[in-house]
Amino acid sequence: MSDWPSELFENHPAFQPIRAHLSRFSAPPNYQDWAATPVVAHSASGAPIRFVPSEQISEYYELAIYQHGQVATRLNWHDTFNAMIWHAFPLSKSALNAMHHRIIAADPAAKARGPARDAATLFDECGFILPYCDEQLLDYLIAHEWTELFVDHAAAWGQRISAFSFGHANFEHLLAPFIGLTGKCWPVKVQADFFQRDTASQCQELDQILARLINDHCLQKPRQLPALPYLGIPGWHPQQNASFYENRQYFRKKRIRSPNDH
Repeated sequence: MSDWPSELFENHPAFQPIRAHLSRFSAPPNYQDWAATPVVAHSASGAPIRFVPSEQISEYYELAIYQHGQVATRLNWHDTFNAMIWHAFPLSKSALNAMHHRIIAADPAAKARGPARDAATLFDECGFILPYCDEQLLDYLIAHEWTELFVDHAAAWGQRISAFSFGHANFEHLLAPFIGLTGKCWPVKVQADFFQRDTASQCQELDQILARLINDHCLQKPRQLPALPYLGIPGWHPQQNASFYENRQYFRKKRIRSPNDH
């Protein structure tokens, strides 16, 4: 993590939701940098969110965030991007943490996370918020009709559908992308004028919507989050030619589930 790829951050559309936060730095941030960064988020208990070394924390990761606002942060890309998401989507990150805390408090002795916490972790790591105003485009995604979604309707991206990375692992993977990168998305219906607004306003609206849905216990299991092979999004990968989209190992057809699938 010695280099700071400013050109990638400035030009790749995936980094747009966190670009303003990345632009505060010209080198990988250290703990002094994080300490000097203004507080923009609070845990559900009211504690201001701070990014601190893991060795300063004795509690379980999610409990330390909820109780003290302390986010265990290593000086690596994974945790740096996690901090950026706290700045871009503070309400949703806090709501996810509160969800973990609520489930843990209900059964402190539980050894497994369970489906709801699995879904929250999956979304936190590799999730995308998918705002859309055209139901047909969402139908293509659900049905894995990737050619229709990414090629035939390429012009719809940014106009009637978009993808905002919420999972910090997605950003880490985009530093050295490889065919196969796939996230999980949370579709959010928005009005058509959403796509005419600036990024900060879009992020704020999505943050409010998502936090409300999380607080209303709408995230219950991983299967709620459809797959998104995100290198197929127009402009997100340099080799988006016909053979690229014909790769059925990456752009997989929808699997027909058996009655025993959960």
